[in-house]
Amino acid sequence: MATSQIRTKMITRATFALSLAPGGVGLANGSSRQSDLITNSNNYPGALVYLKIKSGASNPTANTTYEVFLVRKDSTISDDNAGASDAAITIENSNLLGSIVVTADAAKHFYGVFDTAHLGPLGPTWGIAIRNNTGQAVDTTESNHVKGYSYYVPELQ
Repeated sequence: MATSQIRTKMITRATFALSLAPGGVGLANGSSRQSDLITNSNNYPGALVYLKIKSGASNPTANTTYEVFLVRKDSTISDDNAGASDAAITIENSNLLGSIVVTADAAKHFYGVFDTAHLGPLGPTWGIAIRNNTGQAVDTTESNHVKGYSYYVPELQ
């Protein structure tokens, strides 16, 4: 008799609307920006968040970070008063998903994959925010930054 297994089923990958170079100006050091909030209509419990951020024309400070936060909203309350749309945000209470540590290299791509599971269920509406702590602005061309996610669910096999 074969035993059942619970495996992770990945759902189709999608992208965040999150401008890291709004109007051709890279996200400045010490600044934060939130993504559009996503409606989790299927009540998926978790997601993998994929990021590629390109440093700007000046060398960032080695061993500093791009911090990635999970932003959630229910019908009345949102983390750090996040709005529905891609915008600047002040991070005070959002949960840290993780960090991308940089080297002192200008115009370099830095990557990160973050699992939301350790922060609990995503809830009805969610997104991410990024804070630049690298000492320099990010690249000024929006297409040089990639922001995506894939939901996943446990599935009985």
